[in-house]
Order: sequence, then structure tokens, then C-alpha cells
Amino acid sequence: MSSFDDLNIDPGLLNHLRELGYTRATALQREAVPVIARGTTASGIASTGSGKTLAYALGLAARLDYGASELQALVLRPTDHAAAATAEALHRLLLPCEARVTVAPTAPSSAAQIVAASPSAVLAALEHSTIKLAALKALVVDGASSMFELGDEAALETLTAQVPKDAQRLVLTSRLTKQVEDWVDRHARRARRLVYVPSETETLAGVRVELFAAPRTQWLPALAAVLSTGAKAGARAGAKRAPPRTRISCRFAAEAVELSQQLVVRGFPIGSTDEPTGIRIESTSGGRGEPESASLSISWGTPSDVEEFRDRGGGAARLIVFADPRELPHLQLLAEALKVRIIVLKSGVVGEASRSIQATRDMLRDAAAKQDLEPYVQLLEPLLEEFTATEIAAAATALLRERTPEAPRTPLPAWTRLYFGVGRRDSVRPADLVGAITGESPLSGDRIGRIEIRDTYTSVEVAADVADQVIRGLATATIRGRPANVRVFRE
Repeated sequence: MSSFDDLNIDPGLLNHLRELGYTRATALQREAVPVIARGTTASGIASTGSGKTLAYALGLAARLDYGASELQALVLRPTDHAAAATAEALHRLLLPCEARVTVAPTAPSSAAQIVAASPSAVLAALEHSTIKLAALKALVVDGASSMFELGDEAALETLTAQVPKDAQRLVLTSRLTKQVEDWVDRHARRARRLVYVPSETETLAGVRVELFAAPRTQWLPALAAVLSTGAKAGARAGAKRAPPRTRISCRFAAEAVELSQQLVVRGFPIGSTDEPTGIRIESTSGGRGEPESASLSISWGTPSDVEEFRDRGGGAARLIVFADPRELPHLQLLAEALKVRIIVLKSGVVGEASRSIQATRDMLRDAAAKQDLEPYVQLLEPLLEEFTATEIAAAATALLRERTPEAPRTPLPAWTRLYFGVGRRDSVRPADLVGAITGESPLSGDRIGRIEIRDTYTSVEVAADVADQVIRGLATATIRGRPANVRVFRE
């Protein structure tokens, strides 16, 4: 199944999707849309490039009451900039439904049926009564790991506590971290796991896969450079002397037409891959069947799923993927499923004439290889409208090299894990536990560590040197009307 026709979408909305160029449902959309439309709580690994926004747009469209004026769906994004982009996308995708979509309003308004906002923006709107959650049908947390990375855990906890218990939860994350798993366990229990990348699939053997990751404004010059040096690229891919037959795959037909015009203006021969020097540009939104042979294949954007990845790389000796930096977690997921090693496309860089050149490069190389960069990509995204990625990277490198060393920090205390005989079934909140501990013993909040609330009990980490003091202080205490029963936690 690859067509939207199989997803029981409203005919008017289906025609609208075709007009926008959407003719092939991605693997995530085929998996998620029916689940979301049924109101089922779900969670899964999905980041930019997988088609996640359209997936929950179509799922929510089946559940909204378009005649009502109350807020029915709240979409949380890591930053205000990301939330605004999501709101614009949802408005465009759901236009035939006449759904009213907005970012978190700053003035009282009851007209919006869908709101997209960052957790902190929603909290501010709730504080000023500009939105109400009483009629909420669905909470979408899109980018959970990034929210925790950016320090929004407390805001997300406070906000979720005010969401109706019967509201659907949909949690999407680029990485399934321990924090995300704990949050899902507490706030989206028994969530159905969305799996759109198969654990076992046919590998993409014999294809050299290279990556150019940059904002879209930088793609065309890089593509022109690749096509201009076709003979050298063909030689690296195994051709003799002739420039490679090139196939360029775009997601949408309009995108393919625009790229064709841009390359013709630049003097490149657009035609058929049957010609030794031919460049063929095509849309793969509807699927292409058996891929045609080409020495060089260009993926103009990250493939949406394993099927499209294999389709774009099949029959080629070399595949170059042009990707937005935000799509890299999704691309890596697909590459792992296909057992593909991705090589960064070689390009010239300006030499550095400052001190400790190699040390700085090593630090940046290590961070790029090992750290989760998606939260910081989203953090820097607004700057990409003012500066190139190279300028932003140079500015960040300058700050890195010029920063003053931090003063030595006081070592963190050793922790002891305590058992409390109250849990989720007793409606216990973290604030109740902190209040009980600090109220019965002279402890400051920084002496209290991780709190994990389960159904029938809670574990709380406290500084090891005050653990006995906390146990004695709470010997006869009650929390939410129930005995605290505090003792050292036994595994």
C-alpha cells in the first residue's frame, strides 16, 4: 500500500493533497494515519523527512469537529520558530477542512481548533487564559528528545498535568532517550509503538552513498559543481572516461520542473539517461517501479522511507543525497536499516590561519560524530535566514575558541535512592514529594535528585549524607492522605 487512497481520507482533502503534489504515502504515514484517526495513544521514532507532519495532520483531520470553536488539538514543538513553521504547514495541508490553525495566541481567543507552540509558550498562554484545554482531544509532542535537550522538561510536565486524561497522546522523537521513555511511561501509558523502518530489509549493496547536508539555498551551487566535474565523478564511480549518465529524483513534480529549468539556464543537458551524458530529472512521488540504470543518482532531498531510498539508489554506482540538516537523524535511521555507510561529499574549505587548528577541528569532528545535534540545528534555524551555514559555524567556532575556562564546580553529591509507598494511583505529583521532604527536614531543593513516580510507589534520589535524616523526618508523615512509608530503596 503506497497510495493515499487506501487511508480512508476525505475525498476533498485527498484531491487537495494531489494538487499539492502528494501522491505517495510514506511508510510512516501508512503506519500512523489510521492509528491517529482512531484516537489511539501512540509513540515512535520520527524526525524531519519522514512525513510526520502530514501523518498527524491527516490523522487529526478525521477527529476534529470543524463546527466547534474550542481548542481540540495541541501540537508541541521544541521552539517557537519550529511551532510557527508547523502551524503554517498544518494550515496549508488542511485547507479544504477549513480547520482554524494558529500558534499560541497572546490575546484571548476561542476560535482556534489546532494550536502549535513550544511548551513554554503554551504555559504562558494558559497563565493568561488565552487558551483552554478542557475540550482537548489530542496532544501531539513532536520532537520530545529535543525538548528535554533544550531544558523544557519541567514545562512539559506542568503542561501535561493540565491535559484531560482521556485526550489522545502522540509522542514523536528523533531519539528514544531514557527521559523520553520515562515520560511516555508516565503520560502515555500503553502507547502503541509506531514502527515505519523495518528491522530486516534488503540492503543497498554496491552503491556508494554520499551526503551533502546544508540549507536548500546551498543545494543548487553544489549540484552544479557535481555535474560540472562529472568526468572525475564517473571515474571515481568506476566509469572509464565518459561523464556519467545522471538521474535526479525529486519528491514532487513541480520541484522536478523547477530544477530542470534552473539547470538548463546553467547550460546542463537535460534529457534521457539513455544518452551517455544525459541528465534525467523525475518525480518519485508516485513511485517509479524498477529503477533505471545510471552511473550517478541524485536524491534531491532525503528519501522519506526505506522503499524510496532503495528506489533512488537502485541501478546506480553512486548516490548523492542532498539533505536539510534537520533530516539527518531520519536519514541515519534509513541508512542503518539498509546497512549503508554514508560518506560526506568532498568539497573545498577555506584554510584556517588561527591557533590550534587541528585541535579545534578534532573537537568539532568529534561533536559532529557523537552528539545529538538536532536540538541545536533547531535552535540555530532562524539564523539561517540571515547567514549561511558556513558563517554560523564560523561564529560558533570563534566563540568556542575564545571562551574563558569555567571555574571549577563543586563536585555533585553521591545519591541514595529512597522508596516512598505512594504512587500514581494516589495522584502524587513531584511537587508533593519535594514539599514533604523539604517541609519535614531542613533540605534545599538541590539535595533532591531524580523522582520516578510509578503506579504504586515512587523512588526519590536524595544526597547520601542526608538520607537517614529524610527517613526519620518522614517516619509519620502522610502524602495525599496516605502514609509515606519511606525507606531505603531495595532493588
